[in-house]
Formats: sequence, structure tokens, C-alpha cells
Amino acid sequence: MSRRKNSQSSKSEKRKLNKQTWVVTLFFSIIFFFMIGYYVYFIVADSQEVASNSYNKRVDDRQEKIQRGTIYASHGEKLAYSDPGSTGNKNRHYPYGKTFAHVVGISTHGKSGLEKSCNFDLLSTRDTPFQEIINDFKGTKEKGADVYTTLKVGLQKDCYNALGDRKGAVFAMNPKTGAVLACASRPSYNPETIDSIWKKLAKDSKDSRLVNRGTQGKYTPGSIFKTFTALEFMKEDSDFKDFKYNCHGYTKVGNAKIHCFDGKAHYQVNLRDAYAYSCNSAFATIGRELNMNKFRSTCETALFNKELPLDIESTQSKFNLDSDSNEWDIASTSIGQGTTTVSPAHMCMVASAIYNKGVLMKPYLVDSVVNSYDVIVKTTDPDEYKEIIPEDNAKKLKSYMRSVCKYGTANMMAYSSYKAYGKTGTAELNSDDDINSWFMGFAKKGKKKIAIAVCLEDIKQGSGSATSVAKEIFDEYFN
Repeated sequence: MSRRKNSQSSKSEKRKLNKQTWVVTLFFSIIFFFMIGYYVYFIVADSQEVASNSYNKRVDDRQEKIQRGTIYASHGEKLAYSDPGSTGNKNRHYPYGKTFAHVVGISTHGKSGLEKSCNFDLLSTRDTPFQEIINDFKGTKEKGADVYTTLKVGLQKDCYNALGDRKGAVFAMNPKTGAVLACASRPSYNPETIDSIWKKLAKDSKDSRLVNRGTQGKYTPGSIFKTFTALEFMKEDSDFKDFKYNCHGYTKVGNAKIHCFDGKAHYQVNLRDAYAYSCNSAFATIGRELNMNKFRSTCETALFNKELPLDIESTQSKFNLDSDSNEWDIASTSIGQGTTTVSPAHMCMVASAIYNKGVLMKPYLVDSVVNSYDVIVKTTDPDEYKEIIPEDNAKKLKSYMRSVCKYGTANMMAYSSYKAYGKTGTAELNSDDDINSWFMGFAKKGKKKIAIAVCLEDIKQGSGSATSVAKEIFDEYFN
């Protein structure tokens, strides 16, 4: 009996020991696979960002012996290059000066633009350790990879020149592929002379010349935001096609009034005409009938309060309404006033998605990376980012945007050789007639197409319009 008990006790202890061993093995296996998984994720997702970080000392060390690669435009024009034999950021040249300053960026004083996002590639070589020894012995400098972008020199010049001497930005992309075609920002600076002007630029709080207004601008949107108010109304009211509103030139919100432009009455309008004529009264009324939690969700699906899918520095657009918002905030936000802010890059993405049946193609600036042996080491293929607007609603918004350009507030484009679609906006900044002027939309002619967003910042009412800037750019692009 004692022997049997000892045998059973021994078996029980053995099972207990095996169980403990199994638990310990499983625990360390989970940790091992987690570390492997994180390592793979880091290599795929984060390694280039870390390598490109301007505070990464290892990258700084590489700059001492590698000639920085060249950045090219879509047709092979040099946008940034280094003198043969120089290393790192020394003797860096920018042939187009102010025109490409923000999107190409700078490679010193913290780095920005493509110089920052492509830093890893521009300082990457395919030389073997043996070849590196030979290069050191010969005194030959290793050369980083070259970056070929999607940017078009002619279009970039047109966008930059169309802005004139006014503050503002233009962002343009191919809505079918996501390729960024232009990103112009004013006022600008000459990156060729960055070392001598850096201290002045860093203290430039008035003009903020270092800010890429195309991707980092935080602008009150004005009436282009009615696109989102209309979208939410379509989603909440299946009978939106039967909407009718009798506009008297203003609407009351509590004890205050919201006026249509110049107090002009639009009389009876349906939703299409209210959008085409940009009727503040109608949209302030529509906005107050919406479910704020659903409205917020719709806007966030359309990338408000989200990081933009861009490879260069950008800021989030802000939508602040919720179920606790008061009537005035709801009404003013619904027509693009209030605390809502957007960037031209974001609005161009939204226009692109409307063109593309609600699907945003992932925006990209780098077409390919070629190493010093002329071998393509990386290419970018067009890829869907996600649907940010339901397809049926996107089709309807597209037809509304066509009405804006046929007989609405952008009717200056009605008889162009191309077919234009858009939404205009005038954001009032104060009581002194200072405004932000907006245009977001797209145009096509044959197989050629372009999406665009234009913002003229803090100009006097009547001193110019983003719509005329967009038309000038469209005219050059298609004709």
C-alpha cells in the first residue's frame, strides 16, 4: 500500500513538474515570438522612420563618408543634388530655389520635406564591406541612392506663380493613382542659402516661411466644408433629393443671424442648388438637424482628427462638434466657420476620393529609388488607402460639384476646354473683411485628370479668389 502511494505521489509530482515546464516553455516561447514579430514589424514599418530621424547619431556618422543622393522630378529634372565627391549635406544644391523649397525640403538644421522622409535612401549604398575598404583606400566617396519623385516641374511652377505674392498654398494629385503632382507654398525661402538665413527664418513668426502651408496649414475652411454637411445630410435623410429651402438671405440662430454672401437671397433652393450657390442659410439650417455623433463619425472617416497618409510633414484637420455642442457652434461649423481647421493636402485628398467613387488612393511622392549602380531598389505602385466616402454619396457629390462649375459660384469654369468640378469657399476671419479664399475640386480632359486644393490666406475680400487661381492652373495644365 505504501509502495502504491509513493508511486502515485511520484507520478503526481512528475505531472506537476511537466506542467510547470510546459508553462515556462510556453511563456518564453510567447516572449520569443513577440520579439521576432516586433523585429519584423520594426523592419517593415518603422526602421526607415528611425533611420531618417534627424536626431539619429548613426545617420549623422554615415553622412561623413557618403555623398548624398539626388532628388529628381518626374521627368528627370534635378530638384536637389550634391557636388561630386562631397559628403553628407555639404555643397547641396537646389536648382529651383523657392519654387520647390517646402516639398523638397532641406538637409540641414533638422531636415524637412523629402530630404527628411527620404533621408535613409539618400544615404544608402549597395557597396559590400570589401568595396567600402577599397573606396576608403582609393579615397573614393560612396554615393547614396537617388530618389525619383512624382512631382512635375511645369505644374509646380504654375502653382507657385499662380499664388502670386499672396500667402497660401496649392496641393495637386492624380486622383486615380494617388501620385502627388505639385505642392506649392508661399511665402517661401531659398534653400540654397539656408545656412546664412536660418537664424532669421527660425524667428520668423509673422510669415512662417518654413511652414509648408500645403500640408501643415491650419485653415478655417469656409464653404468647402459644406461638402461634409451635405454628405452627412445625405446619409441621415434618404429623402434628401426632395429637400427644399426658402432662402431670404439670412437665418436666425438664437438671437443672432447667419447671412448668405452679401445678404443675397437665393429664394427656393433644393440641395444641389444650395450647394452650387453656397447658401449659408440652408446649410446652417441643415446642420442643426443632424446627429452630431454621426456627423463627427462621418468627418473622422473622411480623415478629420486623423494623421494624413503622407510621407512628408502634415497636420491633422480638426472637427470639434459633439453631442454637447451648442446651436451656434453647430450652425457656424456647418457652413465652415467656427473652430474647424483643414489643410489643402487634406481637401485635395477628399476631392480625389469624390472623383474616385469615394475611394482615396494612397498619396505618394516617391516613384522609385535607384542605387549608385543604376539598379531600381524600390518602386511605388498605386494602392487604395480606403473608402472615405460611401460610393453612392460620392457620385452625388461629384454631380453637385459639377453644378458649382456650370452655374454656381465657380461658373467662370463653365466654358473651359476641360470639364471642371469643385466647391468654393470664403472663410471670414474678422470684421475687417479679411478672409481665406478656397477652391477644392478636380478637372479632366480626355484621359488627363487632376485634383486640386487652393487656399489664399488672410486676404482682403475682393482682392482675389482661389477659384481664379485654380482656373489658371487648370488652363495651363490642360491647354
